[in-house]
Amino acid sequence: MCLGAQARAANETARRNHQYQLQKREKEWMQTLSVTNTERVMYEQGIQASNLGLSQVYGDIQAKFGDQIGQALQEDEVNWKQFLEQSKSADLAASGRTGRSIDRISTADLGEYLAKGSRKAYELTESKAEMDAAGRKAAGMARAEQMNMFAKNAIIRNPDLAPPQPVMQNVGAAAFMDALSIAGSVASIGTGIGSLKTAFPQTFGSDRRLKENIQKIGESISGLGIYKFNYIGKAKQYIGAMADEVIKVVPEAVGTMSNGYLGVNYNLIDVDFKEA
Repeated sequence: MCLGAQARAANETARRNHQYQLQKREKEWMQTLSVTNTERVMYEQGIQASNLGLSQVYGDIQAKFGDQIGQALQEDEVNWKQFLEQSKSADLAASGRTGRSIDRISTADLGEYLAKGSRKAYELTESKAEMDAAGRKAAGMARAEQMNMFAKNAIIRNPDLAPPQPVMQNVGAAAFMDALSIAGSVASIGTGIGSLKTAFPQTFGSDRRLKENIQKIGESISGLGIYKFNYIGKAKQYIGAMADEVIKVVPEAVGTMSNGYLGVNYNLIDVDFKEA
């Protein structure tokens, strides 16, 4: 296949791959949004269930304490009736007896009745304190559960980064090389690149053996290293690529020049050759 056709095919493949990556990213993001919406609905339902459970606990506490108060009132009515019916002082007074002894008996009977009432009031107070503690415990557990649900749903989700635009090959340059019969293997390309120096001003000797003080300063979108260097024995520094790396990524851009070293056609890669 000629270089021009290869470049067009590579560009089409890169375009399709980029389109596929975009569609995949969008599909995954839609799935993430769907899962997030489901989690949000479950969170709201969980909060409602937690609040409902807590209100039921408070309702049970109030109902239980109300029952205890009602029971205490009934017991007090019974005690009061017994006090009136079984009071010794009342029987003695009814028989016509009077005196301090009768008063003492009356006081003792009344004191026993009041003592029963005091004990019941104390029991109610203790029971109310226990119920309040149970209510606070239930409220704390509900709050902890709600905070846990909130923590699971408080994560802000963002779509993945969009895939970078593909680096397209220079079809025109490849077609021009076809016209000069340079297509073929890397070896056959090499014999022609040296003679194309004037036709392609972007073709430069990029063999590591020609350079010194090599420093990597970056990386191109296609993954090629970007280096700063100077040619051996020359003071001027340049920025460009290394032929041994380019040949692995864009082999058609590399060939052997007339001096036996590797050269790179910078028209075919996404690294610029320039003075530092």
